[in-house]
Amino acid sequence: MIRKTLISFILISANIVGQNNSASPYSSAGLGEDSFNGTQATRHMGGLDVLTDSIHANLLNPASYAFLKFTTYSVGVNYTNNNLASLSESKNIELAALDYLSVSIPTKNFSFGFGIVPFSSVGYRIQSITENENLNVFNRYEGSGGLNRAYFSLGIPITKYFALGSTINYNFGNLFYRTGQYIDEVDNGTFMTHDSSISGFSYQFSAQAIIPVGKKYSTQLMFSYQPLGSLDSQNSKIYYTQSLSRQTIIEFTEVNLSSSGLERTNLDVSPTTSSGFGFGKNKKWFLGIQYDFTKSSNFKNLFFERRNISYKDGQKWIFGGYFIPNYSSFTSFWKRVVYRFGFRTEQLSTIVNNLPMNETGISFGLGLPLAGLSNANIGFELSQRGTKESGMVKESIASLRIGLSLNDIWFIKRRYN
Repeated sequence: MIRKTLISFILISANIVGQNNSASPYSSAGLGEDSFNGTQATRHMGGLDVLTDSIHANLLNPASYAFLKFTTYSVGVNYTNNNLASLSESKNIELAALDYLSVSIPTKNFSFGFGIVPFSSVGYRIQSITENENLNVFNRYEGSGGLNRAYFSLGIPITKYFALGSTINYNFGNLFYRTGQYIDEVDNGTFMTHDSSISGFSYQFSAQAIIPVGKKYSTQLMFSYQPLGSLDSQNSKIYYTQSLSRQTIIEFTEVNLSSSGLERTNLDVSPTTSSGFGFGKNKKWFLGIQYDFTKSSNFKNLFFERRNISYKDGQKWIFGGYFIPNYSSFTSFWKRVVYRFGFRTEQLSTIVNNLPMNETGISFGLGLPLAGLSNANIGFELSQRGTKESGMVKESIASLRIGLSLNDIWFIKRRYN
């Protein structure tokens, strides 16, 4: 008896790509592949949340809203190329997606913001071929969907240099997984689907300090905490037989999940703490470092369990900053450009085939001044995760990320008509 298994990665169909921001086989774990949830200006610095200024909304640090001076409309998009490589082959998958839509508004006594961002994404299709006595057995695994996040943030200045903030998130979406098996030259295949409709709230609290050092320099400090959140998952599970040639379902059975207590389950939003420190010269340069810790070792999805996947606590280090040659230059546009850079290294929460997952990335960006105090932020990010060993996949990801930050003045009393 000869047994041989080949793993191949198939391009996700166009209708799935249009709805997802992931093309990773590792997005089958947890709630899917985590989205960044912040603005492009922050992303171009590796995801550095400790930096706060008066014209950019920092979506991941609600306390930073207290330092805003202008109403800010923000939108971000990305184009991503993901190269998936095993020991035997590789494939490129291209994605384009919206990263965020947000509005941030300062008032006399506080500032607030609201918007919508992707929270997680699932998007993969994997096929294995088992050769057994000249008989090919095909096994297919695929997933799609994801969660979105509508948020409302509030930042309150306690003193001129210190602020507190909080965010309430409503997370919602659908996760769909399908496994199937069929035999070469046999028309009918058997399939099983897991479908979950998910919704629920999560929260975040943060503190931000901006401490002047002399007349030209300042130190910035940030701490944020996202407590454990709980999401409600309403589930359904179906077995069916399908004709592969005619693409018609011959027979199907919906599983009664109420008897096993899986018709409605809870999923955790893992608690996360972040702390950051930065130092810089005002309107000239800034350098910062940040540490994030996610308590995810207790995560479970009782409805859709993966035998080869387990979870551990995750942690991430970020280093980044910016440089402006001369923000007040009248003669050179490029001297007023903000040059951003960042580096991150992350121990992910996922363990696949008993191997811990790691990810590293570098990023670069330009903040291009527009009319008034508005700006366009354009940058690139290169990252890698996974390995080719032990039947795994190495991902090499290149992303172009573009964001607009449009500023206006609201709630300011006019002195003259």
